[in-house]
Amino acid sequence: MKGANPETLKRLLIDGCRQMGIFLDPGQAEAFLTYLATLQRWNRTYNLTAVKESEEIICRHFLDSLAFLPFLTGVSGNVLDLGSGAGFPGLPLSLLLPAVRFLLVEARQKKTLFLQHITRQLGLENIEILHLHLQEGNGSTKLRGAVSVLVSRAVSVQIEVFPVAVEVLAPGGQILLSATDSSKPTIMGSLSLHDALRLQEMETVTIPFLEQQRHMIRIVKV
Repeated sequence: MKGANPETLKRLLIDGCRQMGIFLDPGQAEAFLTYLATLQRWNRTYNLTAVKESEEIICRHFLDSLAFLPFLTGVSGNVLDLGSGAGFPGLPLSLLLPAVRFLLVEARQKKTLFLQHITRQLGLENIEILHLHLQEGNGSTKLRGAVSVLVSRAVSVQIEVFPVAVEVLAPGGQILLSATDSSKPTIMGSLSLHDALRLQEMETVTIPFLEQQRHMIRIVKV
């Protein structure tokens, strides 16, 4: 499907979402295509993601990010995307959850600049971009107020996610992680080192058009 036209890409996106029980309206579908085109244009200069092809970005970034969506049903308060990179999973989720406020935290300036640009381009008012490196010892001072949910795809659970979550999550707050078969043992082993965190549920999900399954892991701060 190399060099696919926008309509073909739109069908791929819509069909993938439909297989996940997600039904995009025309405006949402167009927003994703704008996001895709802008990411690829910036990627040629700034190397924001190793995934280059349009179809791969849709499957490995957009659909993979939207696997978090059912687990955010009814959430209130801030959702923190730790190590957002080029916006995953927080920005795709924000397109479908306009009533939820997302904090996209990214330490690298070039990716922060991209996030600021695409957020303005898409007119997203429920996103705040934070250019900082959250780590153990600074979470409670760098963020204003507690966080309800922490989501992440791209940072170390042992060094970054779990220590930061203990500091920034409100009591009863949740961590949502997407794990592969190979990363799940590391996550569970690291979780056992944190008394303030408890496994709540784990559910296997299938990302359309990808061979790998994902294990959506929900952890609660006690």
